[in-house]
Amino acid sequence: MSSVATWADDFRYTTPGRVTDRKQALQFLIHFIGDITQPLHNENKAVGGNQIPVLWDGDKTNLHAVWDTQMVQKAAGGYGSAVITSFTNKLIAAIDSGIYASQKASWVACTNVATARACALSWAQDANKLICAYVLKDDETDNELNGAYYTGAKPYIELQIAKAGYRLATYVNNIAAAA
Repeated sequence: MSSVATWADDFRYTTPGRVTDRKQALQFLIHFIGDITQPLHNENKAVGGNQIPVLWDGDKTNLHAVWDTQMVQKAAGGYGSAVITSFTNKLIAAIDSGIYASQKASWVACTNVATARACALSWAQDANKLICAYVLKDDETDNELNGAYYTGAKPYIELQIAKAGYRLATYVNNIAAAA
């Protein structure tokens, strides 16, 4: 949680002429806000799912990797800049006027730069609620997850990515306004 506050402060208080330092601070901030929104980054069971063996397309992997990579890529429709741009535009439309429009204000209820640790904790708790609701609701050890499990997870994946992007944009705007 403190990493979000630390890198936000580094970005905010680094002299504008020190572009490399500000760039690095922003990169870490983007990384940590993304991580904090992924449910298994806020869970200690089996080291955040890293020690839960599962299958994806018949290949052995672990639950954390599936949530970090395989299911995200499948939800996006693949990988590469064109795919990511299309997926991002889909989520932006859902935030602006679609299924997330009525929720977005609650996602940024805590984006005050002065309370970065509290906001990060709030975001982590929000993501962690998905552990019991879906991610670890059933024991998926050694199960194939590219099927019914993925189908059930996809709405959560899209929601969490939308939250992360919207929070990040709001938070960075708030940092810039406070600088």
